[in-house]
Amino acid sequence: MFISAKRHEREKQELLDASGRITDAVLGHSDQGLFLLDAKDRIQPQVSRSLSALFRRPDFANLSFEKLLAPLVTAKTLTVLRSHIARVLGSEDPEPRAEPLGNIELRLPNGDGGFDSAHYSFEFHPVAGEPPLWLVCVADVTRQVQTARELEELQSQLQTQGEILRGVLQVGGPRFAALIQRIDASMKTINAVLKKPAREQDAFRGKLEEALEEVDRVRRDAAAFKISALESAARQFEDSLHDLRSRSTLSGSDFLPLAVKLDQLYGQFAALKSLTAASSPQPGSAAGGVQTQPDMTDNGTQVIQAPRFLTQRAASKSSPVPATSSSAPAGSLENTLRALTEHVAEDLKKTVVLDVHGLGLVPSAYQAAVKNVAIQLIRNAVMHGIESSSTREARGKPANGTLRLEFKGVADGSFELLFEDDGCGLDPDQVRATAIARGVIAGEGAARLRDREAIKLIFKSGYSTLESVPGEAAHGSGLSLVRRYVHEAGGKIAIASLLGHETRFKMTLPSLANSSATATSAADWSRSA
Repeated sequence: MFISAKRHEREKQELLDASGRITDAVLGHSDQGLFLLDAKDRIQPQVSRSLSALFRRPDFANLSFEKLLAPLVTAKTLTVLRSHIARVLGSEDPEPRAEPLGNIELRLPNGDGGFDSAHYSFEFHPVAGEPPLWLVCVADVTRQVQTARELEELQSQLQTQGEILRGVLQVGGPRFAALIQRIDASMKTINAVLKKPAREQDAFRGKLEEALEEVDRVRRDAAAFKISALESAARQFEDSLHDLRSRSTLSGSDFLPLAVKLDQLYGQFAALKSLTAASSPQPGSAAGGVQTQPDMTDNGTQVIQAPRFLTQRAASKSSPVPATSSSAPAGSLENTLRALTEHVAEDLKKTVVLDVHGLGLVPSAYQAAVKNVAIQLIRNAVMHGIESSSTREARGKPANGTLRLEFKGVADGSFELLFEDDGCGLDPDQVRATAIARGVIAGEGAARLRDREAIKLIFKSGYSTLESVPGEAAHGSGLSLVRRYVHEAGGKIAIASLLGHETRFKMTLPSLANSSATATSAADWSRSA
């Protein structure tokens, strides 16, 4: 059958139109970010709608793959990406499955001037034809990465359980109970050491040496009983102390970053205690509240049990808690924050009281974020917000400054973390002037900001009202860290201030699907100060 040239062209055009509609449908509805990359690392104009959502930008024109990712990743990651792209574009037959781009961490800018953390995977598929092109498929694997991390934590817990059981079976209940008592004593000593007031270099050095002696004892005990998680946590904290020891000068602020490493150490010890604890006390208690009474079978064989620890209520019968102590359980986040407040206030010769509500309701997924945010806000409020007692009295205020921290659930399933102080408040004009002096914002830009917008400049990296002092830790990162912690948790932060009277922060955290509120499990002050 004869087909005219005109009909041939028409059918060809219809096929092209159909192909174009299919392409548009794929680009418009695919969950993945899709784009074509040429041999010169240039992104072709037509991209999927999801790509814009993934990278939070509408336009990819005249953009290379490297330039797309450069502002979103670390320098180390960018080096890996450059090498990867060079191999892909330089190969005639690339094998995308063999390329190591399954989990790239990005920091995506959000509307509040901060960043959200995300994890993306990138796959490269060669497209037949000339010039050579590669189809790049981008997928958000953040949830999978988080799940994998949770599984790793669970595996670590299971490993610790196995090590505890092995230790009890090998050395017996009494010796294992003695181990717990020794470590507990060392933890209390570390706590007491770090609470000691210090002003001179010799005093700081003395605190370091005493803390090093105790944590070394913990590490050696953990190694002897082959409790690897506790040994690792002790080693990391010990390394942090050695880092401080190597510095030419020390200040009280230098001890505050120890919080993370020491928190891990206390967390591992708390897990060790909880995994060896029984639900109720048994007869035959040993000194210190540890139960070591063995059971006997009918044939007289001894069954060695794990040590059992008395509950706090039972222990308090023999040694009542002073009326002035916090009602929060020892080692709780509430006690940690109260002790931190006391320490920072004492260091600055101020009197500050912390009022805490609802920390027992913090879901496990938000415990780290809430702890880190609270530490920074308390430190910032005591240093910058709360006035000295004499200044407060001259202004008609109580001599004691007050901080208030509250965590609560909201009807829609989300959560709120509220923090306020009754200090001097924020002066918008002073904030503008400081931000300009620090190079955080240009003068013209600062002048255009309304007062409520100007005070938000305190969240910018590099903003600080303190002068740099040789040998001391750099200031100006506290509130930028708060913003980062909140944004990484998927939340938002707002601030309000009344000059001369108060400053208030409100952090909103999204609801957690299938999450259950669990009590926070932080340690005493030494975990955070």
